[in-house]
Amino acid sequence: MNPAREELASIAAALCDPQRSLASLVGETVRLRQLVERHSRLSMDVQQGLRDGESFLPSGWAISPVQAGLCAREPYRSAAFIQGLALAVRERLDARGGRPVRVLYAGCGPFALLALPVMAVLSATQVQFAILDVHAETLAYARELIAILGLDGHVAEFICADAAAYRIPAAAMPDVIVSETMNTALGKEPQVAILRNLYAQAPAAALLPAAVSVHLGLDRRAPDEPCTDWGRVFALDAQALRAWQHGAQGQSDSLPAASIRLPEVLEQAPRLLTRIRVHGDIVLGDHECSLNLPLPLPGKPDLAGGSVLDFHYRLGSQPGLAFCLRETPEPMRELHKPDTQ
Repeated sequence: MNPAREELASIAAALCDPQRSLASLVGETVRLRQLVERHSRLSMDVQQGLRDGESFLPSGWAISPVQAGLCAREPYRSAAFIQGLALAVRERLDARGGRPVRVLYAGCGPFALLALPVMAVLSATQVQFAILDVHAETLAYARELIAILGLDGHVAEFICADAAAYRIPAAAMPDVIVSETMNTALGKEPQVAILRNLYAQAPAAALLPAAVSVHLGLDRRAPDEPCTDWGRVFALDAQALRAWQHGAQGQSDSLPAASIRLPEVLEQAPRLLTRIRVHGDIVLGDHECSLNLPLPLPGKPDLAGGSVLDFHYRLGSQPGLAFCLRETPEPMRELHKPDTQ
């Protein structure tokens, strides 16, 4: 075993332990990030080339290799997804029928970060990954890193494709689908489109994250206080995916979302709150990573107490939640408008 793989194995043993709390894994996620950055060809100089290689797809914004690599610097986020993926794969080991558990990793980024620890703790006869990314450069970085770590035997295929349009071969239907191609409040990036496409083809697969829900409320007043929650606006989970597949939304350019009536007295500006259930009881809550930061409504709208906001989720190249005020005929306000400059 090479030294880099030995180091990964010691880190992975902790990260894939379902008994460990996310808070207790911060040190291991830092070590993992340092390991992959040290052995990757990708320069993580965020002052240069931060947006080089990004693209704007029919389904949303595909971030650059460096931007994707920066996700490894969020310890709670990394720990939650790695621990959740390891648990989902292990749950399917006994039901695999003598073959490895198949994992489709859509949007692997330059490090394939979520897959590496799982590869390190399970054999290639237990798990096989299909590693997919839309950017050939990003996929090449991931392929090289996996080879350096001596884990290429765990990869059935490297796929350069748009995951929102990719057709899964009939002989390679995944047992687990993992995709972390999202932004706060499910805006800008193609998480919704990707899971709609892949889950429609592999409805028996476990999804990671299992659920992403966006709520409307107020940010916390102090670090030890909870955010105020007025209700769920939108959810992305298996139940919603099935409903969209069989409902009128199948051919629509938008998906239904909730209407929320604001309190009669507004103490502060409303925020969108993003909560993520990765797998089982593994969750990322308010303020635990960048995806969970409360998001202001755009333009600082002057909202009157008691107003009703009618939401829907816009599909297409600029995905995200949008709303209009029921009491007024003013144009719909966009909650996410990608910066294309």
